[in-house]
Amino acid sequence: FNCGVMRPLTFNGLVGNDNNLVVPSSDRFFVGGPGQLRGFMPAGIGPRASRGGSSVPGGDALGGDLFYTSTLAASIPFPSYFDKLRHNGARLFGFANAGTCVTTDGLLGGQQSFSPLLSLPVLTQVLQSSRLTVGGGVSAGSPMGRFEATYAVPIRYGPRDARKPVQFGFGFSFG
Repeated sequence: FNCGVMRPLTFNGLVGNDNNLVVPSSDRFFVGGPGQLRGFMPAGIGPRASRGGSSVPGGDALGGDLFYTSTLAASIPFPSYFDKLRHNGARLFGFANAGTCVTTDGLLGGQQSFSPLLSLPVLTQVLQSSRLTVGGGVSAGSPMGRFEATYAVPIRYGPRDARKPVQFGFGFSFG
């Protein structure tokens, strides 16, 4: 489970003005891709611009100031008739991913504390915008890190989300 909240630091109104109350897009969260939410392109979910996105359907990603992702997965060793893959540690796995990325601008009425983030309008938006994918894949370890190939089927998605059912991921390991 991963989550994050981005709020401007105003020291209870002592610093900043109305222009400082919006989190810049470069500081926002962008969610999607094999490391976060399989079945969607990197930055494939969340608020989007009404125009743009010639390379990505749905418009350019604007990012959000609140996100969560969660994964439920189970794996088994490769079947014995694929002895070479099984010997090298390859595994078959199934998964379910859930998550969202939203902006709370306008929902908090200008309040900058964290307590309004637990309000009914914010929680309703998070639940209504949650995406869900299920799928399976193959993973294998290497001296550099973990490699995975997945096929994901988005069960719940938004009309402007950038989906990608087949993905490849690589996780580096250090130390």
